[in-house]
Amino acid sequence: MFATISLVKLPQSRLASNFGASSQPSFRERFREQLRLARKDYPVIFPALLVASVASVSLLSLLIYDYYTRVAPQYAAYPPLVEQALRMGLQHVYVTPDPEKAEMHLTHALKMAHESGMDPYSPEVIGIRTRLAEMLEKFGRAKGAIEVLDGTINMCEEKVADIDRGVTSQDPEQTKSLRSGMLRTILRCRAKVASLYEGEYMRNTTKAKEVLSDAIGLLVKETQNPQTKGFSEDNAAGLPLDEIASMLSQMGDLYATTGEESNAVQVYMLTLAPLRQACNGNRSCKEVQVLSNIASTMDIAMKKPGATINGQPANKENLAAARKAILAWADQAIKTAEVVKPEDRDGICDLGLISAEMTKADLLLEDGKTIQAREAFRSIIPKLREKGFESLVRSAEQGIQRAGG
Repeated sequence: MFATISLVKLPQSRLASNFGASSQPSFRERFREQLRLARKDYPVIFPALLVASVASVSLLSLLIYDYYTRVAPQYAAYPPLVEQALRMGLQHVYVTPDPEKAEMHLTHALKMAHESGMDPYSPEVIGIRTRLAEMLEKFGRAKGAIEVLDGTINMCEEKVADIDRGVTSQDPEQTKSLRSGMLRTILRCRAKVASLYEGEYMRNTTKAKEVLSDAIGLLVKETQNPQTKGFSEDNAAGLPLDEIASMLSQMGDLYATTGEESNAVQVYMLTLAPLRQACNGNRSCKEVQVLSNIASTMDIAMKKPGATINGQPANKENLAAARKAILAWADQAIKTAEVVKPEDRDGICDLGLISAEMTKADLLLEDGKTIQAREAFRSIIPKLREKGFESLVRSAEQGIQRAGG
């Protein structure tokens, strides 16, 4: 139903159609926003950058904070002046919040790291830079966070360029490890920058797509045989499969929210293989989300004016075939949600399931299966109320009315 795409450059093609009630797109937009917010599990990419810095105290008790920053400073991988500045910066992030003082101390930590001769490309110094960006984001200074991350990206890109030109005094194994770490930092920082551009403070999806597209292009370039083997952990950055899947899913979301449904569906489909490999074949809530996104995005695409199905103008026959295909994706999401282990379930599972069920109910109605559609809409309403989605409850009730209920 959707054309094959290059793994590097994605075409700007779109699918559309002319059936369905006019109220549906607004419902989909509202629900997609809920899914986008719930999808913030992908910041696995950002916290991964923080491993080398002081433990994140936002999720720890004050006791643990005190232990790591005062009682056992000898275990810190920083010279005393750097450690002290970093400790003071974290105190003004988490204990006595003060963005000005936090920025001052974290910036001073970077200065002390430079003056003490610390390797600027070491995980410890990269960790300080990342902690500074995280602090700026926490206090609503997204532009500043982007500037810090862009500076980190540029620094790492210059180092990779030097290594590729042979400008290095390290042995081959150390050089390979350093290059891998720099590439990994570049990819993670770009993913985070894209998230910041997409977020509530910047709201610049065009820039977000540009930055994330560059990241995926770099990943493709540094992956062995991506055209035949797809995305894998066999990449020079050493980026794990879960982060690859997260990055692709983020790209799909950006396409979907900017009206490029065909591109979104194709990228979501590319997400499935690395995601399933990352989960060792086990069904996951992330898979429910991606499958549901495929179904709902197809549904949205075919409700636009001027539909084309496989390059042909929409007609009764190919629309029916398309609905059947979309129903299969929605059913796959629903069945996947049913077999996710209870201990692995989270809010993303619930939202993905609701979205898939809503898409299915809508398509059943379009197919004229009014009894099944009414039952489907009615079964969704308690779940929507449980989540507090009253506006979506009204959409489901409208669906029941359209089905003659």
